[in-house]
Amino acid sequence: MKPSLRLLAPTQRPINYPGHTPLSVSQNALLAVGSGLMGVWTSRGDLVASLSESTASTFLPSLHHRMTLHPEGRQILKDRPVITSDTLVGLRDLKRGTLGREYWEWLDDGKLDPDARAPVQYIDSPTLAYTMLRYRQTHDLYHTLFSLPPTLPHELSLKVFEFSNMSLPVAALSSTFGPFRLKRRETWLRDWVPWALREGKQGKSLVGVYWEKRWEQGTGELRRELGVKRNDHEGVEGRWGGYRKIREEERELRRKGEWIDEPEEW
Repeated sequence: MKPSLRLLAPTQRPINYPGHTPLSVSQNALLAVGSGLMGVWTSRGDLVASLSESTASTFLPSLHHRMTLHPEGRQILKDRPVITSDTLVGLRDLKRGTLGREYWEWLDDGKLDPDARAPVQYIDSPTLAYTMLRYRQTHDLYHTLFSLPPTLPHELSLKVFEFSNMSLPVAALSSTFGPFRLKRRETWLRDWVPWALREGKQGKSLVGVYWEKRWEQGTGELRRELGVKRNDHEGVEGRWGGYRKIREEERELRRKGEWIDEPEEW
């Protein structure tokens, strides 16, 4: 059993969907405090997930409303797609530079499995529970979109982006306290925070993107459509090796004519 949940006894409230664990107000508060204290500092995925669910009432209705404002978001809420290992079938066969192939490459490089994402269990509304699940399952696609490796500095960079783009309180907490764990905190603050705040504010809300219908779309074309750019600030690639590696591989594939996208400005 998760350490943060040992004090949470079952309630008599109704179960609204498979896997739902209803909590009382006091239990939810206990979960928020416990997972918040440990999750933000340690970046343990299960605790951060619990924190996001226990604070869901402060942001999920707004996030869900944003999805309903656009046809693509409304279609997602109607279809309720989920991203699992089955979703990856066929993505490896797409051309380099497409969203689907680069997502597959990113997961394969990091030995990551979409099935490992924690299920939603503490949100009472089935509709809002799906909204949370959608946000959680598409996070790795943000890495793919911006060419960011799954390392702590770039996870925190995306948390800043998510706060700016979606106003998520858990993202704000992670991006506030998480940087204290960085060895190069001042460099990270200079290189990544301004970029993440700017792109998050200027770009379209990523939670409303129907990623599964865009697997064959070029990543550069998608960024232009969404109004976002990768971090091309002078010197950033030289200071962050994981980011540089991904960008250099793309350049090499472009030189060989094996990248589907039209060249972007570097």
